[in-house]
Amino acid sequence: MSDSGTGYDCALKIINKKEFWSRVKKGAERADTLVREAAVQTTLGVQGSDTPGFLRLRSIFETGEEFVLELELLEGTDLFQHVSSRGTLDEVEAAQVMRDLLHCLDVMDQIGIAHRDIKPANLLMCDENCGSGCKIKMADFGMASFVGVDNLVRGRCGTPGFVAPEILRTAVNSGYGNKVDMFSAGVTLYVMLAGYEPFYGESDAELISANKEAKVDFPKADWHKISVEGRDLIEKMLIVDPSARISPADALRHPWITRRAA
Repeated sequence: MSDSGTGYDCALKIINKKEFWSRVKKGAERADTLVREAAVQTTLGVQGSDTPGFLRLRSIFETGEEFVLELELLEGTDLFQHVSSRGTLDEVEAAQVMRDLLHCLDVMDQIGIAHRDIKPANLLMCDENCGSGCKIKMADFGMASFVGVDNLVRGRCGTPGFVAPEILRTAVNSGYGNKVDMFSAGVTLYVMLAGYEPFYGESDAELISANKEAKVDFPKADWHKISVEGRDLIEKMLIVDPSARISPADALRHPWITRRAA
């Protein structure tokens, strides 16, 4: 969408109120989803204003039937389509993408926000006209949430195959920290370098079980050309115990990032 009055292009995320509340009544949607999404993106726009890797929320408005988020417009594709078109990414490009993602996660860690749905489809590629200096921008904050006063987030959500094991293991009314995003970022890095996901199942139940166990293999046929440093970073990001999982700040200092993403 182009706004001739203010002179900028934008993308609109339009939510039908009737359909939204229907999903809430069925238990398929939380009633505070829209408020949280808008609040998270507004917070990132202010406290994360120096980090260009966040897709910007320009404004919010509503009509009688719809709730509308006016977002920054990117002309490129998303990371899922980008990787699918190439098969795999070379380590330099993958490191540049991961550097941008880690910068975002580091800022979110400091603010106290968990995205909870990090995956290639939610990372938008920046074209040459983007002007941000980034390879990707983080988008789709529909599952994002603020960390509570106890430093925990609550609610089971995420995409099977990418979700952190502690989310799948959490009991009702229990919580988890925002290191869940580092696990999902590790799966994303695996996909960039291998071209496929680390966890597999012929049914949703099998996939969730494999995801919950989080046992990661690196088949020699696909990984013999990948550096030891790249595999080491993935292993540190996919540690099942979140307290032992690498943080965004430490990952940004990992040799695989510093030597390949200047």
